[in-house]
Amino acid sequence: MDNVEPEPSAIAMQPEDIAQVAWVSDVDLHPDGERVAFVVSTPSLDRDETISAIWVSDIGSDDAPIQFTSGTLRDSHPRWSPDGRLIAFLSERSCPDIVGLGGDKPQIYVMRRDGGEPRRITAAPAGVTQFAWAPDSSRIAFVARVPNTPSADAKPTVAGDRPPSKPFRVIEALKYRRNGEGFVDGRRHLFVSRVDGTVGAVQLTDGDFDHADPAWSPDGGEIAFVSARHHSRDRDNAQSLMAVPVATRGHGGLDLTPARTIAQIGGPIALPAWSPDGTALLFAGHEYPVDTGRHVRVWVVPSVGGEAYCVKDPHDRNVAASAVARPIWAPVENSVLFTVEDDGATVLVEAQLPPPDNSESGADFRVIAGGRREVSSFASQRGAGAIAVVTSDPSSPTEVHIIRLVGSTFVEAPLSAFNRKWCRKAATGSIRQLSVQRGHDQITVWVHLPPGTDEAHRSSVPVLVNIHGGPHAQYGHRFFDEFAVYAGAGFAVVYTNPRGSTGRDEAFARAVRGDWGGIDADDVLAALDMALSNVPCLDASRLGLMGGSYGGYLTSWIVARDHRFRAACSERAVNDFGSFAGTSDIGFWFAEGQLGVSPFSDPLVASRHSPLTYASDIRTPLLIMHSELDFRCPIEQAERLYVALASRHHDVRFVRVPDADHELSRSGRPRQRVERFRHILNWFQAHLQEGR
Repeated sequence: MDNVEPEPSAIAMQPEDIAQVAWVSDVDLHPDGERVAFVVSTPSLDRDETISAIWVSDIGSDDAPIQFTSGTLRDSHPRWSPDGRLIAFLSERSCPDIVGLGGDKPQIYVMRRDGGEPRRITAAPAGVTQFAWAPDSSRIAFVARVPNTPSADAKPTVAGDRPPSKPFRVIEALKYRRNGEGFVDGRRHLFVSRVDGTVGAVQLTDGDFDHADPAWSPDGGEIAFVSARHHSRDRDNAQSLMAVPVATRGHGGLDLTPARTIAQIGGPIALPAWSPDGTALLFAGHEYPVDTGRHVRVWVVPSVGGEAYCVKDPHDRNVAASAVARPIWAPVENSVLFTVEDDGATVLVEAQLPPPDNSESGADFRVIAGGRREVSSFASQRGAGAIAVVTSDPSSPTEVHIIRLVGSTFVEAPLSAFNRKWCRKAATGSIRQLSVQRGHDQITVWVHLPPGTDEAHRSSVPVLVNIHGGPHAQYGHRFFDEFAVYAGAGFAVVYTNPRGSTGRDEAFARAVRGDWGGIDADDVLAALDMALSNVPCLDASRLGLMGGSYGGYLTSWIVARDHRFRAACSERAVNDFGSFAGTSDIGFWFAEGQLGVSPFSDPLVASRHSPLTYASDIRTPLLIMHSELDFRCPIEQAERLYVALASRHHDVRFVRVPDADHELSRSGRPRQRVERFRHILNWFQAHLQEGR
């Protein structure tokens, strides 16, 4: 979307305005390259749900995009069939005929390319998580969890008129629950279903293993997937790239043919894609089974198996691979497309692969969609001559753009403008970019100023320093509604990517390993000092500090050491490594990966890096916010810090959010997101008001 200047009458963004922003995602390009499907999501405060629908736009037409599905709840993941006649998608429409939880879980639906009534083709008891079209467009492979069946002696018992008691839960695995999902019940297996519905779904895998990321071979004879089947799979993150033959006979039920292993690189693997000629696969991953701060990279391996080689990035950047931005083979022969994080931006690059017999020579890289922005999704088709991307920048929410190669130049044009009207009416403030030297690195610092700020008016604007989570993540060049809301309330937001963040080389990301609360905290404070010395309107006497997850950790840590802040908000934080290692869904390996030692084997190191150890040194008024269903950083992390502070009459407030998990601020229910804003704003407005 072209940058849109706000109208003179534009008003500052308010918490409720999150319902006015359309979030575009998950783009897919039609095989003929002339139309695009994508998802548009909008929070509904009335229904307290985020509603999403599939939209379609013709690239060569001046007509506006059309809504393709009803969007009465959540439709997602649109994918055109290879022959272009159908579009498949996931939908959470009510299915009363499905027994169990699957009645309101995502199932696969298909529609004709010209619209009509969608037809459901799956009835997975626990819903469908992923799917992929077969090359002949007659079948779809999908991943669905097969729930465990309770044993007869575990059935609930009834005593009088009391409700039945729940069966005991027997745990024999380390990875027994996940944030946002709850307790793990059963394994995800691979299925194939005919689109015409003539036969039932065929299950291709079984066993006590999870399977993910199905990808059909070009001839339709095999499906590649990712699975962890090694003995130590419960204690590390290593996975294998595998493939299973697909039966041609039409029947339902089981078709369990042994799978073959194609590649293992020692660490996690994800998102395989076959080359057009079927001789190779690419995938994303790295070589380290439990280490942290490692860059994800793109790899290529012969489809018959063998040694995989890494597509080396000369700038050593992290590959931003995801289900909506998966590395793919480019329209140009022997090239691949993927996104990388680069100093606050996420850009789309093309890598021309070296000859197979000279993989050490490295790939030739060129930027397809660059600049100070975030490319969050992309799609292409061989022979289509176009690439579709979803992109945003600090002043513009997500929109769809089309990129064409004209001669030797990439020409980009906006295709959607869902947020143009809102951008004209909303004043989100301006952003200053600075940098500060930290060791051998220049660290970027951003200052998001409230709308209408007079930068020359000295010490007039209170400041919120915001620290991102991770730590291996990045702030930067994208629209962030949270900062716009804080700016709309009159606060300047200072943010940066301290060492430990992504967006730079791997050594930068790993610099914080074993030093949480060290150089990372120093970098955040140095960024604040740089902002205060270069932006006169910032009021150094009215400072607030806040962050979530790892950012919540640094908030709790810093206020025990630096007492310049009038107030702080520590949200969904890690406050004690010892208990975190035993209660978090990832704690047992993540804590060791970050500290360099296991908290169970060296509790002194864990204690030394835990904010809870220094709670008696905290003087700053502290707002603690935590979701009760957070399994990533369990709520006991907040409870223990709150009691430690409240028991000595500290100025502390604890806000517990029921029925929400670690993702509250990003994908929580809309009314809870608005109420969260209110608690944060009320806290800082009370403590940072002028003259207090």
